[in-house]
Amino acid sequence: MKKIWSRLSAVQRICAGICIFYFLAAAFGPIFSPFPPDDFSSPALLPPGRVHLLGTDEMGHDIFSMVLSGFRYTLLFSLTAALGSVSLGTVLAFASLYFPRAGRGIEYLATVFLIIPDILLILFVAAFAAPTCTNTILSMIFFSWPRVFRIARSRLSACFSSNKVAYTMLIGGNMWDVIRKLWHDGYPVIGTLFMMQASRAVTYETTLAFFGLGDPLLKTWGRLIRSALNYENFFYDNTWCWYLLPAMICVVVYVAVLSVLVFDEGKV
Repeated sequence: MKKIWSRLSAVQRICAGICIFYFLAAAFGPIFSPFPPDDFSSPALLPPGRVHLLGTDEMGHDIFSMVLSGFRYTLLFSLTAALGSVSLGTVLAFASLYFPRAGRGIEYLATVFLIIPDILLILFVAAFAAPTCTNTILSMIFFSWPRVFRIARSRLSACFSSNKVAYTMLIGGNMWDVIRKLWHDGYPVIGTLFMMQASRAVTYETTLAFFGLGDPLLKTWGRLIRSALNYENFFYDNTWCWYLLPAMICVVVYVAVLSVLVFDEGKV
C-alpha cells in the first residue's frame, strides 16, 4: 500500500484522500446521522442551526441526514453500475480478440450503440420502464459497455500482439492461461475505466432524477437535488443555499475527483 501511495502525484493523493473520505462517509455516515432520513417530525423549512446542521426541507426532513444517507446510496449505485459496465465491456473485448469471428459481430454491435449517445438511450428507457433502481442500473450497464469495449479492446489488442501471449497460445495454452498473461498489462486500464464509469453513473443518475425519471425511493443526491428544485419558493428566498447546494457540491466533487484521477492516469 505504501508503495502505491508513494507513486501517486500530489493531486492524485488529494483526490484519493477525498475518495477515502467519501467511502468512509458511505460506510459510517448513517451511524452519525442525527435523524433517520425518512423522519419528517421536525418543523418544515428550518434554517441551519445546532439541531439541524443544514436545516430541513418543506416536509420536515433533516437535510444533513439525507446528505449523509446519499453517500451510501449514491456510491453503491455508481459502483454497481460501473462494475457491471466495465465487466461486460472487458469480457466482450477479450472475447472479440480471442474469437475473431465473433469479434466482428461484437464490434459492429458496439458501433451501432455508439452512434447514439448512451444518456439519450438511458433516458428513453427510463421514460417507459418502471423507475426502479434495478432498471436504471441495468440500462446504464447495457448502453454503456460499448465505450468500455472500445478502450479495453484497443489496449488488449496490443497485449495480444506481445510475444508472451503468442508463445502461450503457440504451446497450446488455454483461455485462462492467456487471461493470466494479460492481467498484468490490462488491470491498470480496467481500473481507469472503472473510475470513468463510476463518474458517469453518478452524472446519469442525477440527470434522471432531474427529469423525474429516477427511483423515488432511492435516497441519492440526485433525488435530493430534484426535491429541492420542486420547492415552489426555491428562487424567492435563501432556501437554495442549504437545500440544494450540499447535494450539488457532493455530486460535483465526486465527479471531479474521479475525472481528475482518470485524467492523471493519462492512459485512456
